[in-house]
Amino acid sequence: MIRDTFFSAPRFVNLCRKEMVESWKANLLRFVMMYGIMAIAFVWNGYFQYNHLQANGRVSQDPIWNFELGAFVWALVIMGLLSASFIMERMKTKTSRIAMLMIPATMFEKFFSRWLVFTFGFLIVFLIAFKLADWTRVTVYMISYPELKGIIASTPLSHLVGKGQFWTVFDDCNYFMLGVSAYFFAQSLFVLGSSIWPKNSFVKTFSAIVVIAIVYIAIGSVLAKMLFEGRSGGVNQTVSDETMTLSTTVIFFAMAVFNWIVAYFRFKESEIINRW
Repeated sequence: MIRDTFFSAPRFVNLCRKEMVESWKANLLRFVMMYGIMAIAFVWNGYFQYNHLQANGRVSQDPIWNFELGAFVWALVIMGLLSASFIMERMKTKTSRIAMLMIPATMFEKFFSRWLVFTFGFLIVFLIAFKLADWTRVTVYMISYPELKGIIASTPLSHLVGKGQFWTVFDDCNYFMLGVSAYFFAQSLFVLGSSIWPKNSFVKTFSAIVVIAIVYIAIGSVLAKMLFEGRSGGVNQTVSDETMTLSTTVIFFAMAVFNWIVAYFRFKESEIINRW
């Protein structure tokens, strides 16, 4: 009998251990897939970069850094959204729903354990896969092009943020935090979608987002045309870029938390017979 009806740390730890042990094969395959995709992309791109480098002389830094940092961001977003869509994969069938709902833990603990694995746990696994793929590229081409040993190096993730460097992704920390908040907001949409559509969650959530985005853009364009058409002088911007960036970051984080809470309550109402 469950005495604590909301959260118990020892029970939660045991639940997380159970999740990892039961899903280790699927998680390992996903890790290998992430590593394989990035390793192939890095090695393939490195072939053209270092061939070109040999023909045109030496440079001061590894030319593949720009590609890998861009690939890091895009792969993180795409794979992160896929990971979020798996959070309710155990609710696809009647048998799996019975097994999930009969686990001796509270609904919050079940949701939080899955959320922790497929959001923050994914980030750790993704970083490991990226660094392994990066070092695979370094190892392959240090053996293939020993004369470029001083140029070929591992991509420093610290160069994601910075000004004045052509390979940076974000100009400063404010834009970096904006990117982080936008990522968590987008991921929270797929967590919510997974709680609504356990089957084919990624496709259904992506389709719903596209339709809603088109409707909102169309309505916003019509309203903007109606409100500002015929006005001379345009709209005066009194808010600084820094304030706008900070406000947008806070809004994205708040909307992400809201989506996670709604997803939890949707999961809390789950039944053995799926009525959606």
